[in-house]
Amino acid sequence: MAKTTRAKSQSAKSIILEARWSFAALVILLVAALGVRMIDIADPPLDFHPTRQYRGALIARSIYYQLSPVEDAAEQAQALAGRDSVAALEPPIVESIVALSYLAMGAEQLWVAGLISSLFWLAGAYFVYLLIQRMSSSASALIAMAFFLFLPFAVAASRSFQPDPLMVALIAAATYAGYRWGEEGSWKWTVWTGIAAGMAVLVKAVALYFLGGLLIALVLSRMTLRTALKDKQVWAMAAISTVLPAFYYVPNISSGGGYIENWILRLLPQAFEPGFYIRWPVFLGDLFGLMTVLLGLVGLVLAQGKFRAILWGLWVSYALYGITLPHQTLTHNYYHLPLVLILALSIVPVIDAILSELVKRERFWRFGFVGLMLAAIAFNAWISRSNFVGVNNEVEISYWTEVGAALPTDGRSIGLVQHYGHLLNYYGRRDIALWPVTGEIQLAALRGNNMDDFEPAFLDRTAGMRYFVVTSFNQLTKQPVLQEYLNTNYAVYADQPGYRIYDLETSLAQ
Repeated sequence: MAKTTRAKSQSAKSIILEARWSFAALVILLVAALGVRMIDIADPPLDFHPTRQYRGALIARSIYYQLSPVEDAAEQAQALAGRDSVAALEPPIVESIVALSYLAMGAEQLWVAGLISSLFWLAGAYFVYLLIQRMSSSASALIAMAFFLFLPFAVAASRSFQPDPLMVALIAAATYAGYRWGEEGSWKWTVWTGIAAGMAVLVKAVALYFLGGLLIALVLSRMTLRTALKDKQVWAMAAISTVLPAFYYVPNISSGGGYIENWILRLLPQAFEPGFYIRWPVFLGDLFGLMTVLLGLVGLVLAQGKFRAILWGLWVSYALYGITLPHQTLTHNYYHLPLVLILALSIVPVIDAILSELVKRERFWRFGFVGLMLAAIAFNAWISRSNFVGVNNEVEISYWTEVGAALPTDGRSIGLVQHYGHLLNYYGRRDIALWPVTGEIQLAALRGNNMDDFEPAFLDRTAGMRYFVVTSFNQLTKQPVLQEYLNTNYAVYADQPGYRIYDLETSLAQ
């Protein structure tokens, strides 16, 4: 009896010790991941898709100026107009949080957006840990969470000012809540799954791909289709997850229809080209390494029970996502950010297989495996750090400020500029019309809109414009017809290193 009591006591101590070490490791990983993301955080966010990040910056500034007006009426008007200069793709949830942070700090501090996005990602990592710990073990959960936190692509993307880090975090939360619902079938987890899923879709509509497949797989892993169609919790989950995003997207359905037509339907033929299915894995290889993707697919085969349902739901959703958005799949790497979550979950069965073999080996091999994992984390953290340091983007602020000051104010301007003119708008405080870059011209051609007759197209786009500004000279070189037309027909108003301004009302033919 005494031996039994002693054994139980030792077992309880072992469990408590394991829990403490797991919690300590969890905290260390989260703190280290945040620390990596804070390296050079105050530098202008040009390290990752600046067009998308400065879109958010312009919206956040406009919200901040609404909350905290300034005395300069022109500055106030320009800041508020910044929101109208960008397309309304999703509700400004992240931008509003950033603007409120500006208000709390008493000034516009763009770096805080990177901090907020990073915290969202860390929250998503915690849900990854909770889910895997419940399905597998603390050791597997820590390894998978480390992958989610320190993959260099994830580090760069997750601190960027855009809704995607929050969307992925909410998908992770919905996955955890959905798994708990699958375990218990309680109303509590029904509601939480619906809320998390609805919020993810509200943040960014493409989350619907992943959550649709995930929830369908979870429901069918728990009951038959006939039973599901009669189940009150299933209908409640669907209603809650639908109602939240409907408040925003239904009133804006006309603009959403334009997105579906221009970005999905007209570009869908690319998915029928054999080359698309070659370029896609090559693209993934650059982001994740093809071996990582293959390990994830192996994990998909090895997974069991509800975990298998989760993985199949997410992988099938990702496949449909990539096929129906072929252009973005090959051109926008942040569209693959949800795959970081999918891979973090998918490698767990592989990790479990390795760990189950290690427990049979001597302590030397177990310590060696831990050392290997720590080295992998350190290596990825170092790569991420190297991507941030040594690059000074402060010069961009003075450059775009100078261009904005050089643009005359006695007429409207159009230009061939980088990043959709967002940096000129943000730092130079000038909102101009845009001449399409070559990528946009090629995209228009894919949609059936060719610029065959140049001069009428030029005169139509520049109608009502007084000045044509060029800051992207490599794009001007790629459009020789435009370059020759400008140089032949219009006088140069200003020509400085880095920019040139043509006066469209002063013709060289006169």
